[in-house]
Amino acid sequence: MQRNETGVLKINMQKVNELPNLFGEADIIKALQLMPGVQSGGEGSNNLYVRGGSPDQNLILLDDVPLYYVSHFGGFYSIFNPDAINDVKLIKGGFPARYGSRLSSVLDIRMKDGSKQKMGGSFTLGLLSSKLTLEGPIAKDKSSYLIALRKNILPVFKLFGESLSYNFYDINVKINQKLSEKDKLFFSFYMGDDIISIKNKVNENGLEQKDKKTVKWGNLLGAFRWNHIYSNKLFGNITLYNTYYSYHNNFEYSYKNGEENLYLEENLYVNDKMTSGINDLSIKADYSWFPVHKLNFRFGGQSIYHTFIPNDKKIEITETNLADIDSSYSSRIKSLENAIYIESETKFKYFNTNLGLRLSTYYLQHKSYYLIEPRLLFNIILNKNFSIKYSYSIMNQYVHLLTYSGTGMPSDFWMPTTEQAPPELSSQHTASFVSVFFNNQLEISIESYYKTLDNLITFTPGKSFNAYLDNWEDIIEKNGKGKSYGIELLVNKPIGKLTGWVGITLSKAERTFLSVNNGNPYPFKYDRLFDIGAAINYKISDRLTLSSTWTYGTGYPVTLATEKYYTEDKEVYIYHEKNSFRMNNYHRLDFAINFHKKLKKGERTWNISVFNVYNRKNPYYYYYNREYEIYVKNVGNGYETGSIPGPLQLYQRSLFSFFPSVSYNYKF
Repeated sequence: MQRNETGVLKINMQKVNELPNLFGEADIIKALQLMPGVQSGGEGSNNLYVRGGSPDQNLILLDDVPLYYVSHFGGFYSIFNPDAINDVKLIKGGFPARYGSRLSSVLDIRMKDGSKQKMGGSFTLGLLSSKLTLEGPIAKDKSSYLIALRKNILPVFKLFGESLSYNFYDINVKINQKLSEKDKLFFSFYMGDDIISIKNKVNENGLEQKDKKTVKWGNLLGAFRWNHIYSNKLFGNITLYNTYYSYHNNFEYSYKNGEENLYLEENLYVNDKMTSGINDLSIKADYSWFPVHKLNFRFGGQSIYHTFIPNDKKIEITETNLADIDSSYSSRIKSLENAIYIESETKFKYFNTNLGLRLSTYYLQHKSYYLIEPRLLFNIILNKNFSIKYSYSIMNQYVHLLTYSGTGMPSDFWMPTTEQAPPELSSQHTASFVSVFFNNQLEISIESYYKTLDNLITFTPGKSFNAYLDNWEDIIEKNGKGKSYGIELLVNKPIGKLTGWVGITLSKAERTFLSVNNGNPYPFKYDRLFDIGAAINYKISDRLTLSSTWTYGTGYPVTLATEKYYTEDKEVYIYHEKNSFRMNNYHRLDFAINFHKKLKKGERTWNISVFNVYNRKNPYYYYYNREYEIYVKNVGNGYETGSIPGPLQLYQRSLFSFFPSVSYNYKF
């Protein structure tokens, strides 16, 4: 009731670990997708689409450090190891001035500090991955460490033979040191990668041919944070961090001529490498000042030195009797982003406020931008059970994301704000009604929002994707606009034997680009009119808990052909309005049972989960196809066979059906 915040969601990590999960792996992103105002992006997606925004518009922080890509296993679950996470907070609106650089949400994730008293840890074995976590004191009561490791162990890829291999891993490290009664030092580290490799080898007529395609993507970050108490009224944090996201695509091909092959003398080797990414080096300072009772200020600033790597290319060709070829293409785009902010927070008996202002600047070569971002929040407390809140915030974003999915692999290219592609902007109003009952055992909130987006980008229809991206500003549609609005209901029961929440969302999201859909507004790709997410945990005893989740949503919009004609024996499809067709509605029930048992030295937990209990065939994508009728008829003294094409029909492809999984956890 007293909190000066709107659109804020917090999740309990213990409850997340008890929820049903896929492949025996708990996931905080999957839990957030059950919250109102948050869309998943469909079956098999681990992105967050918050109030009509896209994934690149989410500021995802791990110990105050941004991450640019947060999915493993093609998007099935996130890079966040639950065993290393202490708390999670998602902000959908009413953004405090200390947050910036993104439009739609802030996901603030904090790692555990590690125990300063005694050594402990846990080990988890699931169908998809295994995890090992260790924590303990370095010097008792003064310093501690946390090390969390996760590695895939999934065996099902062997079903595809030795040609395909897939690996991923996560490493989390946190060290904290108490320097004095007024000083603490923290070090945070994360490294994680996904690596997919496809190999082929053919020996025929004395000619050996081999090719190998490797795709690798991941994050690397490190941060130092110094916490200092200046007085009983002034506290401060200074953080220095480096974060790097990279995407690598490597193709190797070779053939070798054997003695029995008399027609081909040369040996050939080709190595084609591509690298894309973004690297940020930043320093930031944050201070809290409490001059008088019921009034406090937050203020600070940040500088971020961006290095964009749009697309580095290197090609090596070695061929017998010919000169070697070694060609490379490299580019670096560097920019500087600065920001300062101030917030004032007042707390009275019936009226609270949080007023803030953020000023940001951006420099790239000879172009500069200066933007002002006001933040307002008012909280009227009607009585001990009811309050009304209103917030307004302007946000901006100096990075753009181009996503090319034609390869079937993740291909995210982060690009800078330029003169031709100005910074993206958002403006959001929120109003909420909050009530609590039964001594805070039941919370109910109703929140409405209206958000506009400006300077959005997308690929221009008909323009081809250039792998070198040297002309990326020429193949995008700029100055796009977006609009989203909706109402959200959250019923939350945080304590007791029965805990959980139910979230209901009614919303609308659309986009407008001059060269798309004839300049008319069209539904955003992940516009969903009606959405329900529910999660229930029931503690039967200290040894047994049950949990279940259910999600329902109206179908996402897609663009399908509405007409076709023939030319030179080819079918040509005609598309009219963009995203004018809706997929089938999505719904799914998951269930889990957790068996806990205390042992002499620790506690073990078995989690048995069932994904998609009633085997719903949810849409993954749609495609056109036709069936052919085979005929055989007498022709003279023989037979003639052929086929008659049937009507063109629309089919749905589903991804997951009924899927049980199990995981084992031992905590010591």
